[in-house]
Amino acid sequence: MRFLGAVVLLLWGGTGFIQAQDSITAPDITYKTSDAFRPGTYEVTAGAAVYFSPFVATHNRPTFNYAVAVVDVGYMLTEIREWGVARGNLEVLGEVFAGGVFVGHGNYLAGLTAWLRYNFVQPDWKVVPYAQLGWGVSAMDFDQKYFGQVFSFNMGTAFGFRYFLRPDLALNAEYRFQHLSNANTGPNNLGINAQGVMMGVSWFF
Repeated sequence: MRFLGAVVLLLWGGTGFIQAQDSITAPDITYKTSDAFRPGTYEVTAGAAVYFSPFVATHNRPTFNYAVAVVDVGYMLTEIREWGVARGNLEVLGEVFAGGVFVGHGNYLAGLTAWLRYNFVQPDWKVVPYAQLGWGVSAMDFDQKYFGQVFSFNMGTAFGFRYFLRPDLALNAEYRFQHLSNANTGPNNLGINAQGVMMGVSWFF
């Protein structure tokens, strides 16, 4: 009986030692993604987007396919609201983009866009979907017989998601629609409707 008691005591002590070691060395794998969406938190995104046109309105419209580099700076406006599957918050972003044409008559496109985004934030999910609307100004040298001038406006919408690698770092993927037009401020204004995808990396602080 003494031998059996010694074995039990040894096993119990060894188990306690292993648990203690695990508590010291085990990494923290808890993802508190909600922390990234507190009011006052900033988000910086670097990415690239590719667009294809024409889209929807295609009759007698030229093809302009273009790719741009994108930098966004976001700011969380509101607390997360408890609305079930629509649980989330509002974010405002400023975007700078610039790139070139790879199909069609033209060389460059650059601009600024202001976005209003809604983040669908579920408790401790590592995947956070979002939807956004944007408006801004652009400069482009696409074929002027269609567009009349370099200056234009841009309007868009996007739907995407973030995948959080850690609470302050996420990968982004989104579908985008963009409309380019000079709003009849030039001699010609055919306009461009383009769709595409954007991929990026976001940091939160």
